[in-house]
Formats: sequence, C-alpha cells, structure tokens
Amino acid sequence: MSLPIKLLLIMAVIAVALPIVTGVMGDSQGNMAEAEMHHESVKFKNAASLVHFSGNGCSRTVEIELPAGCELMIGGSGEDAYCIRSVYNGEVIAREYFEQPAFRINEQMIITGKVSLKLTSFEDGNIPEIRVTVL
Repeated sequence: MSLPIKLLLIMAVIAVALPIVTGVMGDSQGNMAEAEMHHESVKFKNAASLVHFSGNGCSRTVEIELPAGCELMIGGSGEDAYCIRSVYNGEVIAREYFEQPAFRINEQMIITGKVSLKLTSFEDGNIPEIRVTVL
C-alpha cells in the first residue's frame, strides 16, 4: 500500500472517530455539571429544611458554588415557588421540589457562581415560607 492511500485511510478513520469523541466529551461535561448542581441544590434544600423545622424567624446561612454555565433558579410563582430548577446552558435539566416539608419561596432568585445566602423561616398564615437573601 502506498503512502497516499495510508494517509487517506488514516484521515477517514479520524473523520469518523472525531464526532464520536467530541460528543462523549460534551456529554461528560454536562453530566458533571448536572451532578454538581444536584449536590448544591440538595445542600440548599437541607439548609432550608433545617430553618423551617427550627421555627418562625430562625435563619441559617449556606454557601452555594456552581460551575460556569450553571444556574439554580429558586422559588417563583405557582408550582415554581415549591422547587429548585437546575439550568445548564440556558436549559432546565432538573427540578427538585420541597416536599418533606413542603414550604415555598415566593421571590424567584437565580444563583450563579459562588454566593452566600441567608435563609429565614417565615410563616404567613398556615403556609410556611423561606425567605432568601444574598449576603
């Protein structure tokens, strides 16, 4: 086999393999980002649960650190008031609801990067609420 034919075969193999390799690498980056966001949202949920069970007016701080391209959307209106949405590159990839206990966060907050949050328990009538402020 001559050298030009060998080079042509090598280029064909690289052309076929390159999209597969880059796709796998892209998927692994997305999976790692999703795992980190899940860890941070669980940390937030645990801190919020502790504040809720501590009673009206109690507060706690929590540090959240997210990689680039990742956001946690906390609270909002309707059913969003009861969940944390994980956003990767502008797309909601996961939702986690405040179920045990069920409480709400009325004001929507978008968290990116590294931030310190103060969570405060507040009860409006019979509906428990957590108020979140950035420190």
